[in-house]
Amino acid sequence: MLRYNPWKWRAIFLVVAQAGNWAAQAQGISLRIETETGRTQFRIGEAIGLRLTFEPSSPDNWMVAITGQDRSVLALARDRFAASPEAGTSDPWSYRLSEGIGYSGPGGMYVHEKTALAHLDLNQWVRFERPGHYNVRALFHAADGQRQDVALDSNEIGIEIVAADASWQAEQLRDDVAILNSIPEKPDNQTFEARMDAARRISYLDTPGSVREAGRLLGAMDVQVGQILQTGLRASLHRDEAVAAMKELLRSANQPVTPMFLDTLAALEAWQRIPSRPNPASDSDARRRYEARAEIARQLRRELAVAIDKKQDSAKAISIKTLLDDMPPETVPARLRSEIAALFPELPAGQQSELLDSQWEKIAGPEMVPALRRIYDTTPQTSYQAPPLLAIAVERLYELDPNRTRMLLLDEMSRPIPRLPFKTLAMLPDATLPAMDQLLLEHLEDNGGTEQLIARYATAHILDGVKAFYSKRDAAMRARTSANVPNIASPACEPPLVAYFLRVDPAWGEQVLRESLAERGYPMGRCWMSILGQTASYYVSPGWEKIAIAALQDSTVIVKADAVKALGQYGSESSSPAVWESFRYWHEWWKDRPAELNDENRRFEQVFLEATAHARNRISVGGELEKIRELCITQECRAQTEEYRRERK
Repeated sequence: MLRYNPWKWRAIFLVVAQAGNWAAQAQGISLRIETETGRTQFRIGEAIGLRLTFEPSSPDNWMVAITGQDRSVLALARDRFAASPEAGTSDPWSYRLSEGIGYSGPGGMYVHEKTALAHLDLNQWVRFERPGHYNVRALFHAADGQRQDVALDSNEIGIEIVAADASWQAEQLRDDVAILNSIPEKPDNQTFEARMDAARRISYLDTPGSVREAGRLLGAMDVQVGQILQTGLRASLHRDEAVAAMKELLRSANQPVTPMFLDTLAALEAWQRIPSRPNPASDSDARRRYEARAEIARQLRRELAVAIDKKQDSAKAISIKTLLDDMPPETVPARLRSEIAALFPELPAGQQSELLDSQWEKIAGPEMVPALRRIYDTTPQTSYQAPPLLAIAVERLYELDPNRTRMLLLDEMSRPIPRLPFKTLAMLPDATLPAMDQLLLEHLEDNGGTEQLIARYATAHILDGVKAFYSKRDAAMRARTSANVPNIASPACEPPLVAYFLRVDPAWGEQVLRESLAERGYPMGRCWMSILGQTASYYVSPGWEKIAIAALQDSTVIVKADAVKALGQYGSESSSPAVWESFRYWHEWWKDRPAELNDENRRFEQVFLEATAHARNRISVGGELEKIRELCITQECRAQTEEYRRERK
């Protein structure tokens, strides 16, 4: 449920700068503006690209409240463009001054020693509503290294605004809608930027036709493009037309209704119900509009529930997903579960992933088996790991149909390079899979890549073959390092195979682990820094734990940190005293000279805190958080410990 909290929403000041504050150009940095292409004549609703040049003349590290091409709530109502005459212009974002604005900041663009350029569209700052000649200048702020604000008053440029004819508006809208309707199979950055630009142009056009198209597109666009269209609709001069069109679309059989669609429509209807008054920062209006928006959103969801039966194909699937978003699992009707299962292939991949992950309880049931199997069957037979959707689909399929999915997993393991990640392949309950031994060994010898599966499932029957492979790779690695660095021979780094050795030949495994941990001479070798934790992610044994406990006394902080993390996550309860003793020893070493604590040891303190506060092996339970706090050196560590204590109450 939405709750109005005026203190939270006042995170951004709503102060309009006095004209006198802009009297002089700041010392140390200057600002120049010009149109992007050199053009000075534009139609009403046409994109007006500007280039802002920030020129520092001092060594200070300046920051200006610009985060990209699109306008940000940073410095809203303070940084602005001033147009003269003002008559015939407006700030399209003025609606945001009448509602809560939250921003976690800080942010912006840094300017240091050399010229910095920013590219933006004037349309997001000034809307020209009638033809005429206008003079425009930028009134911005820059913060120096001490976060002291200085005013920036740019040069003035002249812009001629002419009326837009209907044929140009129609052509512009048609071209940009075509860009957004055409979604390539493999979008790249260039395609993404073209789509963003098309959404911006539709928003700037701001005609009855463009707001209807923007409302329709909200049902199918990705989040970034949708946010631009949403902002354009909320800033529009044609809100009534937008509401009427979107209400009709909500009931349309072919219109997908997304949460963003409903949220935008609710905000527009709230403005209809409580229009803006001369004082845009009225807290009373903001509260009333906020509450109205929440009430309207609930009503719109009820209307959508009624309209669902008339919707078709992907429009119906996406609309059902929108209804499910606000439903606790226990309230989802059986009818919706059945329908979403049948329509699951119609959903975009992102929405499928969301339902299979965080919203799985809402749709779990035997009806989902065909949909999940379809995902598996239609995923291309690639030679590389498939998209994450395949993995989570197989994991959910295993929950619903374990016997058949077991065969599917075994088939995947038989591939030279499985498409599924190790986490998914490792979920079978079998301790080992003897029937897979020889195939896994063959794949290991041919191309590697099956080390993790050997660590998880292989038996001792292929130990000699795996040892031979490891020894060959180890020898090659040592020869290569010796050739590059005389007198240094770094061993191979194979945590999964070390885990396999620990499991089937403990003595050999411990020897290999010690060798990997001991080699510190090769500059490019980093195996020793994380070998304990990486090996433990596959298998732990009493021998591994003994080596990890000994590593708590290592001469390097990074190895001790790896040992602490690994013991906290994978060690037995009997390792707890050694971890606590290591923490106490570290505390005694630093307690009388906290100012000398370096970054490495600050990170080490954080490792101790996390390993003991979130240990799986009962290193820390209940009141032992107080013990952690006593061993902290920094204030940050103590504060985090207090936060953990509050969470557990």
